[in-house]
Amino acid sequence: MSSVGIKDIINQKSVFVFDFDGVLVDSVQIKAEAFAELYSPYGSDITDQVVTHHLANGGMSRYEKLNFYHTVLLGMRKGEFNLDKLINQFSEIVVDKVIACPEIPGAEKFIKEKYSQHKLYINSATPQDEIRQIILARGLNGYFDSVLGSPATKSENLAHIRLLNRGLPHSQFLFFGDALSDLEAAHKNDFQFIGVAGGRGATKSILHGRVENDMIIDDFTCILENS
Repeated sequence: MSSVGIKDIINQKSVFVFDFDGVLVDSVQIKAEAFAELYSPYGSDITDQVVTHHLANGGMSRYEKLNFYHTVLLGMRKGEFNLDKLINQFSEIVVDKVIACPEIPGAEKFIKEKYSQHKLYINSATPQDEIRQIILARGLNGYFDSVLGSPATKSENLAHIRLLNRGLPHSQFLFFGDALSDLEAAHKNDFQFIGVAGGRGATKSILHGRVENDMIIDDFTCILENS
């Protein structure tokens, strides 16, 4: 679909929900490098498997990923590793880097265009306290009605947003995401969905060919009001 057609759809909505990594900020590779650092003591084969899985499963929480990597890839029992410690180590690696990383082009301007007359939400797989810290540090907290993260799932967060706006019809809700799990959560909760390729290019996005009417944008510059 053309950017003009996507802008027409956007103009019909009153609630916008955004994933964070890869949608508002260019942080996907930062997270991949953090997983690589965390698993480097286990050798290159494990590290490669971890990074490949991470990149193919955007939207999956780090709780689920770290547990999977240790129990399935490393064959450990749950009592043989400390999941909370791993999560804290991961956070220590990524938080400052995500705070400082570049935005997806046009994202902040789009948010500033929309927030005064629309309801805006963050729906991230990042732990809720951490994503709120990042949003605050990037100076974006005043634009969002709520910032939601894990351990709730993307689908559970969308359901919660629907409850917060229970007087609105389904047609008023739009979710911007970059992963198949985002698309699945949108379908489950009857949100219209726009994919964000985040610089990968719409034809290279994992969402290409899966999103209704191929509503995928490279970034937000093509849907700004004066674009």
